[in-house]
Amino acid sequence: MHGLSIEVLSRAEASDILCSPERCAGVTWLVSIGEPHNELPIGFANVTRRLRLLFADHVDGPYGPTAEDVRQIIALAESLRASTGKVLIHCEAGVSRSSAAALIMYACWLGAGREREALSRVLLQRAIARPNRLMVSLADKLLGRDGRLMEVVQAYEEACGL
Repeated sequence: MHGLSIEVLSRAEASDILCSPERCAGVTWLVSIGEPHNELPIGFANVTRRLRLLFADHVDGPYGPTAEDVRQIIALAESLRASTGKVLIHCEAGVSRSSAAALIMYACWLGAGREREALSRVLLQRAIARPNRLMVSLADKLLGRDGRLMEVVQAYEEACGL
């Protein structure tokens, strides 16, 4: 993880980077999260290594994130463990789904017992982050964190009055 960084963005912010040859050059991977009717960010095809996930930001219902969506994020994090470069993660607003994906990736890279640090890294990069609770809950179970990942998110939300 030493050579990897994550940038959490909205679709519009991701478009700005992906359309700039200089800024896009440092992007190693693109994680693009949206609903089926959302447009792709402009410049989506400028990054060859990418993961596109299609689900709504809802925490319940048929269109929300699934365990399979979260497994794909975990698998990507594991495959990138020894990589270098920048992982760009975007959703529509750059607040909930993308910050949850970043939290999951940091949790994978940092390991059990460092969930608070994983959330801190997301918040340092994206102060408006509000990780999608269903994604975090699914990751907590899949990573065997016994509720610790959810606990740090809940404590953060309570501290913010959310």
